[in-house]
Amino acid sequence: MTRKLISDPEPLQPEYIPSNFVNRENTKTALSNLIGPDSSRNIHLQGPEGTGKTHLTLRQLNQLDQVNTCYVDCKNSDTQYKALRQMLQSLTEEPVNTGYHTSDLQRKIEERTGAIHTVIVLDEIEFLLENDGDSLLYFLSRMENQSKVNVITISNQSLNLQKQVEERTFSSLQPYPIQLEPYTGEEVYDIILDRARKSLKPQTVQKSSLTYIASKTTNPRLAIQLLKTAAKTADKIITENHVQQIEEKALNEYIDQLLNTFTEHHTILLQAIEELAENTDTTIQTGDVYESYQDLCQSQERESLSNRRISDHLKQLELLNLIKAEYHYGGTKGKTREIRLNYPGSYSKS
Repeated sequence: MTRKLISDPEPLQPEYIPSNFVNRENTKTALSNLIGPDSSRNIHLQGPEGTGKTHLTLRQLNQLDQVNTCYVDCKNSDTQYKALRQMLQSLTEEPVNTGYHTSDLQRKIEERTGAIHTVIVLDEIEFLLENDGDSLLYFLSRMENQSKVNVITISNQSLNLQKQVEERTFSSLQPYPIQLEPYTGEEVYDIILDRARKSLKPQTVQKSSLTYIASKTTNPRLAIQLLKTAAKTADKIITENHVQQIEEKALNEYIDQLLNTFTEHHTILLQAIEELAENTDTTIQTGDVYESYQDLCQSQERESLSNRRISDHLKQLELLNLIKAEYHYGGTKGKTREIRLNYPGSYSKS
């Protein structure tokens, strides 16, 4: 990263946790009251991407003493087995090989949660629920030491957890719901102004450029990426005109960030949808996506995946909010899907 305008790059990083959160005092208080040795209440946080769910939770965990914590990113650990391995690794701080049976992992986790209070965070739970997440949640809610465990599920979707899991699982889990609303343009402005003050050299950003960024998106993560890309590419000062010039570059970097833990086939698939979207104002048919994806694989000398695997990848792109899909059931083809691009904020790649 160029240092011409940046004095401290850390506040511009996605993993940076601020000391203060804009308009999140009620959420901070709720988490403080619900997480820790004096509470065994489970929690379900939901809200659009960038509303602070993960960072608020991690900040609260960092403030706890004598508590075990297990953080699971369900984008990467999207099955019960993968999530259990990640939990055990967090508890033991040692690698866990793949030779264990699911029941072995469950037993070892129960053994590790008996002596000290444990907080288990399942971030972006929607990816896990596409597979066998219900079974994992049922196990966690029925452990022998459940009184010494907080289970926190986090979702970027408008996810009604009660409808996503079996009745017995929800009845046993009984999560306390916390809904985070999207930030307003004024709040996004306050957030990026704070990051600019902490990371940029004095007098290197015009107020109008921050106002422009805040007018473009209610997602602070994207807004911060715009500021970061502008800071890396500007010569002396970040102007509104310069931000406009680097918007597409910043959006591409943001999307790359979302996809960095996924496979190259997710990227090729999204490229196929982008190319189809350039030539139509209507929804895109799944069959056309498959065909375009296969053509791209051939041109890039990659072996294409099966239609079933691609269908799973499309669902993951949908969960990342990069596409929207409308499902139709019945007819000779059974379930079909119509697709649109769904880039963050008001952005498009036109």
